[in-house]
Amino acid sequence: MNFQITMRNRTKCTPVGKGTVIFQTAVGDSLRATNVLHVSGMGMNLIFVSQLQDKGYDVYFIGNRVYVKHPRWKKRAQIGTRSNRLYKLQLESPVALISSNVDGEKELNELWHRRMGHLHHGALRMLKETVTGVPVLTTKHDDKCRGFVLGNYAKAAYSRSNNRAKSVLGLTHSEICSPMSTRAINDAEYFVTFIDDHSRKTCIYFLRTKDEVFDRFKKFKALVGNLTGRKIKILRLDNGV
Repeated sequence: MNFQITMRNRTKCTPVGKGTVIFQTAVGDSLRATNVLHVSGMGMNLIFVSQLQDKGYDVYFIGNRVYVKHPRWKKRAQIGTRSNRLYKLQLESPVALISSNVDGEKELNELWHRRMGHLHHGALRMLKETVTGVPVLTTKHDDKCRGFVLGNYAKAAYSRSNNRAKSVLGLTHSEICSPMSTRAINDAEYFVTFIDDHSRKTCIYFLRTKDEVFDRFKKFKALVGNLTGRKIKILRLDNGV
């Protein structure tokens, strides 16, 4: 290719190839991007909204999220969230693990590491002895495996408190969950919880929008009032409502 792309740090890079990339959305549909440039040295993937629209996709910016919808799709799909002044893509490529276009020893090891379900790099070297069709692999790889790190996250336990409500509905905790990355079957994107501090009984209501919280609270109030014959004395919120 006889042109160059200027990066933010003023360095210039020449595209080394052009092709088609297929992304898998969270709702199961595939987003097909054609004439995609492969620029060696660029540390991120960039998609222009105008090009998506030229390919027939409708683009929606709602809150801090971006969605796309193709006429053949049943529903719109979220493809990214806002990070500072840009929207960060949240897409997976279904053809990544069958690609044979790898450059260098590290990329080859990473490719087979993902193909084998994030198998330890030390065990990858032994595949050649037990499986046919596997190339010679080494332990060279890129830092830590992101999937392994996320899978081993442990949530810190809350400290125990002896200050519990003395009776049912003496204190009720409520919290609303932030927008979920994937909508539920009924198109719900939020949920709100009501937890009785004395009994720890929990009620969960799914919401399409945050303005439905008060209606769900009225239903919860009527429900627990009929069940217990008591009234809610204190309602403690997380200020998310």
